Amino acid sequence: MSESTLCVEGLGIERRKLRENRIIFLSGDIEQGISECVIEDFLILLAEDSKEPITLIIFSGGGEVGAGYAIIRVIEGAQRKGIKVIGSVYGRAMSMAFLILQCCDERKMGKYCKLMCHGVTSIAIGDIKNVEAEQKLMKMFQQEMAELLAKRCTSINDDHKEPGYWYAILEDNTPQFYNYKDALEEGLIDIVEGI
Repeated sequence: MSESTLCVEGLGIERRKLRENRIIFLSGDIEQGISECVIEDFLILLAEDSKEPITLIIFSGGGEVGAGYAIIRVIEGAQRKGIKVIGSVYGRAMSMAFLILQCCDERKMGKYCKLMCHGVTSIAIGDIKNVEAEQKLMKMFQQEMAELLAKRCTSINDDHKEPGYWYAILEDNTPQFYNYKDALEEGLIDIVEGI
C-alpha cells in the first residue's frame, strides 16, 4: 500500500478529527498523493464559514517541486480569504517542505527540529534540447524560490531580503541546515516552541 493510499484510506478518521481542530498534517515525501491529501483538507476547511487559523503540521524531508507548489497555491488561497496559516515543524522541514513553511503566516519549530534548504535537482532524460529545456525550468524554479524566500525573510540582515542572496544558496545546491537558533537568526521562523 502506497503512502498516498494510506493517507486516504487508513487515516481518514484521524484526518477528520484533525480537521475538526483546523489542523492539517503534511508528512512524508511531498508527491502527488500527499499533496492531494493536504489540498483536500485545506479545501474542506475553506468551504466552512470560519476565519479561524489553520495549522499545518510539517514533518517532511521534501519532495517534488510541482507537488509542493500545489500546496503553496492552496495556502495562498486560504490567505486570500483572510485565513491565517500557521506552519509548525515537527522533526524536520527540508527541501520543498522548507519552502512550504516559508509560505505560512506564522512559522514555528521545536527546539530539536531542523530545517534544510538547497537548490532544485532533477534527472534529465532525452537529447540535448530536452536537457536544455530542463535546465531552463530549474533556473525558473530557483528564481521563484529565491524571490519567495527573500519576501518572507525576517532577518535583521538586509541582504537576506534580496533574492540574489537566496539564489546564490540555491544555485550552489549545498544543503544548508538550520537549527532553531540559526533559523531565528536567518529570519526563517517566528517562534520556537519548547524552550
